[in-house]
Amino acid sequence: MVPDSDLARLSIRVLAPVPRKRYRPLLMTAQRDRHISFLADLRLGFLHFLPVGVVILGYALVFGVLAVNSGLTVAEACLMSLTVFAGASQFIALPMIREGATLWALTAMALVVNLRHLLYGLNIGKKYSGSGTIRLMAISFGIVDETYAFHTIGPGSSINSIPYFAGTAICSYAVWNVGTLIGALAGKWTAALDTGGLDFAMLAVFISMVGSSVRRKADGFVIGLSIVTALLVFTTTGGYWHLFAAGLLVPFAASSLFREPVHEA
Repeated sequence: MVPDSDLARLSIRVLAPVPRKRYRPLLMTAQRDRHISFLADLRLGFLHFLPVGVVILGYALVFGVLAVNSGLTVAEACLMSLTVFAGASQFIALPMIREGATLWALTAMALVVNLRHLLYGLNIGKKYSGSGTIRLMAISFGIVDETYAFHTIGPGSSINSIPYFAGTAICSYAVWNVGTLIGALAGKWTAALDTGGLDFAMLAVFISMVGSSVRRKADGFVIGLSIVTALLVFTTTGGYWHLFAAGLLVPFAASSLFREPVHEA
């Protein structure tokens, strides 16, 4: 039999709260594990995206060359890539800059061309629906055509990790800006050369991404309708209205025609 006094002392020792100092190693271990996991996913995302980064580097070099030949300085070309980070808008802006377009016209063009990012954001937000608003806002700047394709129809489609996505976005951003700098510096030496046709590099990348994403008859219908609409609007109105018609109106019209069935739980 255990004496009552010894039993009381034993119960006090069992029920007494554990000092906070004993929790600290456990908390530090958990925090360290989360930190290691974050860095590991970030590194994997960066490394896995490098093959795509090589392609981005190619037309980033082209953009840098064309930007300088369009009248921008090396610093202005680099500042544009650092702050805008939208290849399609930047390529389209160059001939507009040469023609003396106003800041408002450039802003309106960028807004229209990048309206597709609303659809990109919807899909990315759906994929990472368990993440908080702050995290989704943090990665939104890294949503470009290449990272979107990589995470929806590419190798990253089955990986639901915000740090992994951030790694791919950092790789894309770094390569785009390094390529712009090198291209702009090289553009000073190639100013006397004919650079016509170099801007087709961006179009070639778009064609490859669109072609690899066609999986249903409805996808082919939307692409065909976009091409026809763009040609009709361009030949009748000129300017850049065909971008708005083909890039925004057609996808929204098609989304209402090809609704996916909703499965109730």
